[in-house]
Amino acid sequence: MAKAAVISEQGMRSSMEDAHQLLRDLHQSGDMFCGVYDGHSGSYAAEYAADTLHLRFASALQQGLDPEEAFVRAYEQVSQELSHQTSGTTAVTLYLRDGELVAANAGDARLVVVDSGSVRQITRDHRVEDPGERERIESCGGIISGPYVLCGGGGLMPTRSLGDEYFKPVGIIATPDTATERLGEDDRWLVVACDGLFDVMDNQEVAAIVNQTDSAREAADALRQEALVHRMGTDNLTVVVVDLTR
Repeated sequence: MAKAAVISEQGMRSSMEDAHQLLRDLHQSGDMFCGVYDGHSGSYAAEYAADTLHLRFASALQQGLDPEEAFVRAYEQVSQELSHQTSGTTAVTLYLRDGELVAANAGDARLVVVDSGSVRQITRDHRVEDPGERERIESCGGIISGPYVLCGGGGLMPTRSLGDEYFKPVGIIATPDTATERLGEDDRWLVVACDGLFDVMDNQEVAAIVNQTDSAREAADALRQEALVHRMGTDNLTVVVVDLTR
């Protein structure tokens, strides 16, 4: 059975706005659910998503939805449940069962799969650099300044998120991108992390580091050391590493 490890640190930020969830046997014996939630404008949305999104996902599976459909429903439900408050959160989640990986994300947290010689990104970063995301924001009347979507006096970097009710009129949506892959025999690691990792390291650099380690815990610690110490990353950092060989 795959083994996983998590590190989550505040870093140089004045507060911790990340949250995460890692569970086994959510819907069937031997499955794994993982979620990393990177909050902004407070920690409420991230903490709420970490506490509830897997429950909405499992409920949708029990109602007969396939995992991709279940993720879409869960993301949109949780976002609606956050509409009474002002914070928001990106989300990246995975569901692993019987060698099949199902991923979903809204925002710029990321999931990559690493084998001995290559790395592939499963999720899509939702920022204004993406032409499709930019077009949606502009078609809704959103103003883009640098990497930010502007609304009134506020700015938001991710173009999809849970919560953030204030930004919905300018095209910020909670609907995730989803993907399903059958993992291969050579696939060794899953790395799930917020932009606190991927803003200071690219996918190849992440792969090179984890491939020098022997366990999920060692890999997660090595990524923390590289991001926060050697590269002096200033953001909150949450990383989940899954060792697919154990």
